Amino acid sequence: MAQAPGYVLHSEDLEADLYALPAPEGFFEAEEEYATFRAPGAVRLPGSAPDAGPDGGPGSGPDSGSRSGREHESLQLRVLDADGGPVAAYTIGEARIEEEDRPDGLVDLRVTGWLWDLPRPGTDRIWALWRQAGGTLPPGAWAPLDTEDRRAWLDAARLRAVWRHPLPAPAAPAGGYVLDGSAVTDRPGLYCALGEAMGGPGGYYGASLDALKDCLHGGFGPTAPFTLTWQDLATARTRVPEDLEKVLGALRAAGVTVRPA
Repeated sequence: MAQAPGYVLHSEDLEADLYALPAPEGFFEAEEEYATFRAPGAVRLPGSAPDAGPDGGPGSGPDSGSRSGREHESLQLRVLDADGGPVAAYTIGEARIEEEDRPDGLVDLRVTGWLWDLPRPGTDRIWALWRQAGGTLPPGAWAPLDTEDRRAWLDAARLRAVWRHPLPAPAAPAGGYVLDGSAVTDRPGLYCALGEAMGGPGGYYGASLDALKDCLHGGFGPTAPFTLTWQDLATARTRVPEDLEKVLGALRAAGVTVRPA
């Protein structure tokens, strides 16, 4: 039985979805910007038909039936949610797709191109975790993760936020925002907790000090002034004191009132 697709390979040239596929092999482990990855057991979609290419370009002409070696100026590996809708994307430039037919009607893909946003190792596990949650990610789901997986969590949150950008600045809740700091034991945890406080589970509000400052200027959720109540501030003061002071400084400089609880 074919694995349920978690991704779609989309051609920006053709403005069409080409293939649905399970987790690609070698993509999230790529170490170089120019990389090759494989997608065994992909499903052809209507956009991958031989006559879908532009006239005179890749995918057109009498020899295009195999679709082997088809080139695209820009592809997107789109991440799907539990309902099959796209929530984020990785761009692959100057891409070449080679496919091999299988007896079961599926195809094995080999994709080569420039990765505009080098994937962070482990982010595929985060996408799978979010997909399994089915849109009801519980608060603090990032807390049990180790430092590397927290970095991957932040990368997934960033890409999902970019997909939805710009996010409208919501009205601050009565009493302001609340941050649960009980699991802020490392730098990634600091930003995971901040993203959740600002945007709910899986939310993003920066993954570094510079990114936080960008978010405070709008486009990724709340803009100052607002109040942030920080529960268990002592954990961050003990575990990441320098990072905490820089974050607090950036928040206060933007007009955020931070209150310990």
